[in-house]
Amino acid sequence: MFGLGGKNKDFKATVKNTGQTFDVKGGINLLQAAKNAGIDWPCDCKVGSCGTCRAKLITGKVKALTDFAYTLDGDMLKNNYILACQSRLKTDVEIEVDFNQTAINPDYK
Repeated sequence: MFGLGGKNKDFKATVKNTGQTFDVKGGINLLQAAKNAGIDWPCDCKVGSCGTCRAKLITGKVKALTDFAYTLDGDMLKNNYILACQSRLKTDVEIEVDFNQTAINPDYK
């Protein structure tokens, strides 16, 4: 009833700039799925406040678990940036990640 007992779907994520593809099991966020796949994705906080895990969504759709605007600026939002730690996939996705990026928020840490 009301879709509460349904199984979460599994999807695939592809990191366009490296060619890496990994499974994203239903119910887990993009960052955790990447870590589970052995990808050394940049992250500091895992709660969406630092912005280190940001990625550019090239294709596909995600469900934001929190409002990205608390961390990402207007230009990033217009350019389809997401926070991997706060994103659950709704479809297969293709993303770009700068594996050398650091926190956006200078007050973080």
